[in-house]
Amino acid sequence: MKITIKNTALSILLIGIGLISSCTKEDSTPDGIASVTTTSPIKVDDSTYTLGGNVTDQGSSSVTECGVAIALTTNPVVNDPDGVTIPIAAGVGTFSTNIAPFAAGYIYHVRAYAKNSEGIAYGSDVVINTGASTSSCDTVDINSNINVPTTWVAGKVYMVRTWVNVNAPLVIEAGTIIKFKDANCGMEVYAKITANGTASNPIIFTSYKDDSYCGDNNGDGNASTPSKGDWGRLTMRGDQHGSLFRYCKFLYGGGAGNGVVYADAGTGNIHDFTFDHCTIAHTYGTNSYTTAAFSGGSMNDESISVLTNNIFYDNAIPIFIQAKYGLDASNSYHNPDNASEKNKYNGIFVYGGGLGGRTVVYGETEVPYVFNVGGNGSLYVGSSDYLKINPNVILKFGQTSGGVDLGDYKANANIDASVIFTSYRDDARGGDTNGDGNTSLPATGDWNGYGYYTTGHGSYVWVQSNVFYDSH
Repeated sequence: MKITIKNTALSILLIGIGLISSCTKEDSTPDGIASVTTTSPIKVDDSTYTLGGNVTDQGSSSVTECGVAIALTTNPVVNDPDGVTIPIAAGVGTFSTNIAPFAAGYIYHVRAYAKNSEGIAYGSDVVINTGASTSSCDTVDINSNINVPTTWVAGKVYMVRTWVNVNAPLVIEAGTIIKFKDANCGMEVYAKITANGTASNPIIFTSYKDDSYCGDNNGDGNASTPSKGDWGRLTMRGDQHGSLFRYCKFLYGGGAGNGVVYADAGTGNIHDFTFDHCTIAHTYGTNSYTTAAFSGGSMNDESISVLTNNIFYDNAIPIFIQAKYGLDASNSYHNPDNASEKNKYNGIFVYGGGLGGRTVVYGETEVPYVFNVGGNGSLYVGSSDYLKINPNVILKFGQTSGGVDLGDYKANANIDASVIFTSYRDDARGGDTNGDGNTSLPATGDWNGYGYYTTGHGSYVWVQSNVFYDSH
């Protein structure tokens, strides 16, 4: 009987530790499961590694088993017939053990897991490269602009070695991997891109150093690992004619500034595109809104510039928008495999101002809306605007002049009584949005306040319900 290389590599590991995996596949994520992180592997010798993790929260019931799942494909799960499951401990806290023998010449994927009565929680996928020096996919070098209709196909790695202008329609098949050589590499999108991945077969935009996808394309084994800012960005120029990014992952970008996805007004201000079920993670950035992982300050209409069901984690600022853009509340701001892994400045950063004669809904409750961008830290409602703020939303303000001003148009706003208005420094409400731990504390006068004129422009009324640290 012919034995494949994949089975041989895992058989060596199975025999060496005396375990046989069953043929049941589990990867459930119900409410009440534990939280677990994967510890970076420590090499003991050529075939032995210390593996483990940390159960940071047991969930709604005791953790009865924790350990690691190992496979030759990304995101291994417990009892995968194509992988190895190694129980190590139980309960909360760190756990580890030495595991051998790992066969030479392979890329192994490892995830910590923790079981309780509600299901199985997983940590992030980490990689052990035991000397694989070639990619598991064919590579195609991209050194020039795309000027004719083009398709990038699954099963290949497209190595982008320069800044590429997409001047003609580009189709990217589900499962395709795109890697970028350095921070001077990215894509300027002038034409329609159709990148329609699936949950089980996503499209990956990542670093040249990322061996997790299709192997060691830069041929240096374990000498380099990916890091934030390894490559530039996708610049979405005006009027994309319906560009679609679905189930795409944008990893380790932001090295050129303006995040890893930048909606730029350079050639127009329409931005007809959709980002749906995408993951944006490990983006280089600072506390400046100009480095937000998704830099969407030129977007004007959420029905045209569609952002739904996306995941943002391990970025600096996850997203930047204008006050008149009604960001969909389906997006999330933490790692689904590790709820404690968020963004350093975990909020929706908003350039203040009016609503442009539009009806705008603020509905996100996982993170606050932060009005501390550029020179405009206020939210205004005019005669042709309509503002709706849903229950349990938090708005934070970081400028002494910033606030909410309904002027003569209180009737043009429907603000739920549970909405909170507070200081950017208020960690007790909406978390540590300014990312400085306990270094700064909120104080009265941090921002101006929330108010409106009485009928006939008679006098100004300052609202006090659920309003904190304002000067009024």
